[in-house]
Amino acid sequence: MIEIIAALTLVAAPTPSTECLAAARRFTEFLAAEAKGTRHEQQIRQATEKAGGKSKAIAEIAAILEPAMCNFLLMAPDSSLRALAITSLPERNEK
Repeated sequence: MIEIIAALTLVAAPTPSTECLAAARRFTEFLAAEAKGTRHEQQIRQATEKAGGKSKAIAEIAAILEPAMCNFLLMAPDSSLRALAITSLPERNEK
């Protein structure tokens, strides 16, 4: 039942803006780079495959981003995005 609701939510979700797609792509590139060598690398790969590929996975992420977050992800320096990605991964944060 939850899967059906999730699928309907994605179908009903508005098409993400070009800015949010770019922001999601930018962050996922940092996240994938920082995930290398951790258990998250495989999890990211599986989530990407489940979504139907990298472009679809990025579109799913972009669809849930608020415009302010998209702006931040686009304007933040690389070092900030790298730090955000690192703190998202417990292994890289020694937890």
